[in-house]
Amino acid sequence: MHESLRYLLEKVLSFYSKEEFYPLLLKAKEDYFIKTGKAFEEDEDYEARMASFNDWYVLQFIPEGDSTPLFEQYLEAHDILPELALAIRNTTHGLFEYIGTNFRGVHQLKDILHDEKVSLAKNHPAPSMVKGDLFIGRTVFYREEFYLYNGLRMMPKEAKSAMKKEAKKVRKADDLFGELSFLLFTEALKTKWQRYGHIDINKIFVFPDNRV
Repeated sequence: MHESLRYLLEKVLSFYSKEEFYPLLLKAKEDYFIKTGKAFEEDEDYEARMASFNDWYVLQFIPEGDSTPLFEQYLEAHDILPELALAIRNTTHGLFEYIGTNFRGVHQLKDILHDEKVSLAKNHPAPSMVKGDLFIGRTVFYREEFYLYNGLRMMPKEAKSAMKKEAKKVRKADDLFGELSFLLFTEALKTKWQRYGHIDINKIFVFPDNRV
């Protein structure tokens, strides 16, 4: 991610991790891991999951009794450059496929949920993945270039068909809450698959008809 954006997000996270907000942080963690499945320190993707939680906590968690996420509340009380605030506000949360580099060496993604192609910034570090890898994560558009957030949740390729089918249904519904519900539920399925890897993945990645 661009250093200016990363610095701002770290400031917001640090602010809402202060002692006075500790009960709120604990409540957010409880909510998040109920939605996506418990995380254990011995899990191979534990650090990635905590990074994903941090992004969700700052950008999408709405405390009880409030109507806006923590990032918006921070903006109301602090003087932030408008271009930084606008970029973060327009963060895209989605299900992505890494499709490799183009002839210019630019890393490219397919946003499966929104049916869009994303070319990362020319100087963007190479993602730690190979062509065809799937992940749930976030992108941000800043100064005419796209960047990836740190919080990436790798998803099993074997469940690509089921995820694509459900993503298409969610896209047609055109509902931001439905999108978030889909992404968190899909993460929960990944967690279940991690815990019960002996079960056929097609029996785990099942999306109820009435979920969206």
